[in-house]
Amino acid sequence: MATVEVPQHLADFTVLSRLGEGGNGTFYLAVPPERLGLTTDRVVLKVFGGRCSDDAYRRGVRELRAFAAVRSPYLASLYDAVLQGQFMYAMEYFPLGSLARPTQPLTRDTALAALADAARGVDALHEAGIAHANITPSSVLLTESGGRPGGKVSDLGLARVLAADEPITSFAQPGAVQYMDPALLAGDVPSRATDIWSLGAVLHRALTGQGVYGEVPDAQPLLAIRAALSTPPALSDKLDPEERTLIANCLALSGERPATAGEVAGRIDRLRH
Repeated sequence: MATVEVPQHLADFTVLSRLGEGGNGTFYLAVPPERLGLTTDRVVLKVFGGRCSDDAYRRGVRELRAFAAVRSPYLASLYDAVLQGQFMYAMEYFPLGSLARPTQPLTRDTALAALADAARGVDALHEAGIAHANITPSSVLLTESGGRPGGKVSDLGLARVLAADEPITSFAQPGAVQYMDPALLAGDVPSRATDIWSLGAVLHRALTGQGVYGEVPDAQPLLAIRAALSTPPALSDKLDPEERTLIANCLALSGERPATAGEVAGRIDRLRH
């Protein structure tokens, strides 16, 4: 396997290592420049693939500023946005990883605590008039304070914003399609309701290790989208009745979809034993 070259610098950030890929970009651990005046010596840089126009950069910065203006302990801190051919932004570093890539095996309680907190962060965004539009296991970051597990949400759906004039098939990631409300794939705009659908799909993955569409194809986004649009979500037999009811509600498979992400957070809390 070919070695991936890691740049020493990105803009005026000093790159320490490559953390991985996801959400149409590559993540790096970096040392922030003094100009930011941060008290932390580690940040994560997300660098989006492909060239970015000035207009797309302005759209991306506008979205990030709106996210950063929302005050919630359940939202990842954002520090900077830079355009050097590619669009990149700097955010808080989470040494425990995410639901998708934890640095150590997750217990059920830890996963539920992180997802409940992330839902609270999503609720704060909704109250500020912002839809997240990219809730996946990778966007739920793991925290711990005083021995209490928790989480924060990050990674807004900027790929959609940066590629505003392009069809969804040009930027949708196959692995992320299973966490997108089919209404989005059919052309609806991101909303409180579509984010709640995503929270339900991520909860299903956290509890069962399975997606609501089974194994989506990895070859092409278009194939994953077709699978999601043609296959009704199916819930795993591993779920207990309370878990099944909450997820079915979020996906609107039965009953009414929860009115708020805050309600979802409270119901996830009640699943913890």
